[in-house]
Amino acid sequence: MLRFRGVRREPERGPARRRLGPAWLLAASGLLALMASPAPAANVGYRVEFVNGFGCHVVQVNLGSPTVKVTPIVSLRFPGGAEPMMRMCERERPVAAITGTFFSKTTLLPVGDLVIDGRLVYFGGMGSAIAITGDNRVVIERLPYGRTQDWSPFESVMACGPLLLETGMVALAPRHERFRDAHVLGRASRTAVGLTAANKLLMVVTREQVSLWELAGIMKGLGCIDAINLDGGSSTGMYYRGSAIVSPGRSLVNMLAVYSDVPPETRIGSPSALSRDREAIYRYRAREAYEVYMRAQTPLAQGDLDEAIRLLQQATTLDHLNASYQVRLAETLLRRGDSEAASVAFAHAGEILLSKGRGEEALERFRTALAHDRNNPLAQRGVPAAYRCLGMELQAQQAEYDLLLADLKLNVVAAHPELMTQMAQAAYELAGEAPPQSLPGPAPAGAMGESAWVDGKLGARLALPLSWEFVERDDPSAVQARHRFQPMLAHLRAVYVPRSLGLERLVGLYWEGSFQRDLYQTPVVRGAGLEATWTTEAISRTDGIYCETVFTLRDGVLWVLSMTTTDAHRTDAVTDFGFIARELTFF
Repeated sequence: MLRFRGVRREPERGPARRRLGPAWLLAASGLLALMASPAPAANVGYRVEFVNGFGCHVVQVNLGSPTVKVTPIVSLRFPGGAEPMMRMCERERPVAAITGTFFSKTTLLPVGDLVIDGRLVYFGGMGSAIAITGDNRVVIERLPYGRTQDWSPFESVMACGPLLLETGMVALAPRHERFRDAHVLGRASRTAVGLTAANKLLMVVTREQVSLWELAGIMKGLGCIDAINLDGGSSTGMYYRGSAIVSPGRSLVNMLAVYSDVPPETRIGSPSALSRDREAIYRYRAREAYEVYMRAQTPLAQGDLDEAIRLLQQATTLDHLNASYQVRLAETLLRRGDSEAASVAFAHAGEILLSKGRGEEALERFRTALAHDRNNPLAQRGVPAAYRCLGMELQAQQAEYDLLLADLKLNVVAAHPELMTQMAQAAYELAGEAPPQSLPGPAPAGAMGESAWVDGKLGARLALPLSWEFVERDDPSAVQARHRFQPMLAHLRAVYVPRSLGLERLVGLYWEGSFQRDLYQTPVVRGAGLEATWTTEAISRTDGIYCETVFTLRDGVLWVLSMTTTDAHRTDAVTDFGFIARELTFF
């Protein structure tokens, strides 16, 4: 059962916290810019503190103010795309924001639920959640893994984890919440959010390398009674009043943001609101959206595309049922050259049209979205739904098959060249060696036959069962094959790695950040008769997708053979996967 927090009124004191001196403040990142800015409003403030020996950046939010709103914000390319922190914040214009929930490096999809303005914009089913009503009552609690939660009482929800504090006590159980990634469980720079007994929300970032237990101690020392961990590591970021206090090392998918001047009449999700009150709120927001949309026409005419996009995006947020706003946003994004974000806006327009039964128009928008980004998950899922709306079942089934194949490939880590490049670079850094110039690795370009592929340079051969075929390569550094009739894929990549690093460590680097839900690995074994060859196998499952991966380390080259299908076809794939694994041979 969800329990509301923040009703007690006690002094905020921690046993091991103190304000930092002027010298440390001047050295902190971003503070020089902030010292020249106006004094912060009372409802949202920023400070630097030293807790239990660790320096941390703290944004404090007064939840007692009806104009304060805490909410997730997402990339313009969401779902499936990331955006630089400063661009996201400059467009959304919060008072402050911190890194949000974890996301997979392969799919760029979050691991936890996200609710914005009372709407579930993404279901992740993992982790603990902070949930906030329209009148700023807060729940921070661990929830069952894989659950489908009723978020209807809440305006804003972000699920991440693991839970750090509960009722003032350390409550860490990361493996119970299915967190197994080494970056989550180890030492890293961290981001967290917590609630104090005085009904203050604390958004906390530390750039120091701390463990989850140390982070829990920091949050307790700051006076929090409940707290959860958010994404960290190279994703760690904090924004405050126009400045990057901590800049992340990568683009982000989502953030947790706070606003200080939101009209109460626009708030959604209060448990006390009756249905007619919500309808009145929606009508008010629609009127506001139209005014914002009309204001966007001036910067559009003047060629100020960034300002026009900011206003158009605000209009789509205020009125999420107006497809024309989404189309205008998409067209403007195309003018700026951001085809992936434009694809998302076109897909949102298709979803709106489909919800209104306008299947033909929806199909057109989904196709336009895929023309600008063929990997757009919203459009990929929208096409079969639009076909069914039009009574075109055969076309819907074919579109669903294409979608399955795209999902299978998306969930294979080695199918992402940029991730393999990062893995190889990390391996060379660990080994203290300079990487070769040609990353991510040797291109296994050999003769492509009907049933076998051969690379004479690297001495490798891959054969397929009779019901399989090689497919045209969109990535020259990988070999891909598929079953002719069922959703089954095979993917082979080779990458240069340092000879001094063992296979176990390389496999660990491979899986980092992938957020596989179940991961099992066999012991590393030496290849028979080949002294320089080591192999291991892994089985992973996530989001209904099953994958067997064979890793072979041979003469400074790591070969990754992934064979993947859906959970429903797993039994059918056993024989074929076994054949393919045996037929990856070296000479």
